[in-house]
Amino acid sequence: MHPSIFFLPCLFSIYLSIQLFIHLNSTIMKTLTKKNLEQIESDQKKVEMLTDAEVNALAQKVNMVINLPILNEEKEFVVFVKIIKWIDQKLYEILPNEYYELINDATDGISKDEAVALEERLTPIINNAIDIPIISERQEEKLISLVLGIIINAMVKGCKLEEAEPDA
Repeated sequence: MHPSIFFLPCLFSIYLSIQLFIHLNSTIMKTLTKKNLEQIESDQKKVEMLTDAEVNALAQKVNMVINLPILNEEKEFVVFVKIIKWIDQKLYEILPNEYYELINDATDGISKDEAVALEERLTPIINNAIDIPIISERQEEKLISLVLGIIINAMVKGCKLEEAEPDA
């Protein structure tokens, strides 16, 4: 008897195992649904995630920490709102919404370690994308890091981004 005949049952067993694995994985693997595609299309039409109340709350915090030269407090606050919206738009371009939406969901989120790592990766990316000529590069990095820190900390499980409704 030829020695390869002894390997045929073994090869057939491996073949069956592979076929079973492929079948099980094909039933487990997800595919896009029409609802997923509609959500993706909707996400691509938007340009920002933060609400006016969230931007207002962020601007209040930034205004307490950073001072812009020459401008009075009211104008300074408006500039901070514009910068925060600019950062929000850049984050919306970079982060998948499934992560960015965590700022509004205290029941789900990333760990504190993941938040630190994300902030370390995003700060230079956002800082390179945004140039604020009215302040020094050091102040710009501080402002961006402050805003990103608040936003990313809101992505941590158990946290949520604060809101402050704008005055009428």
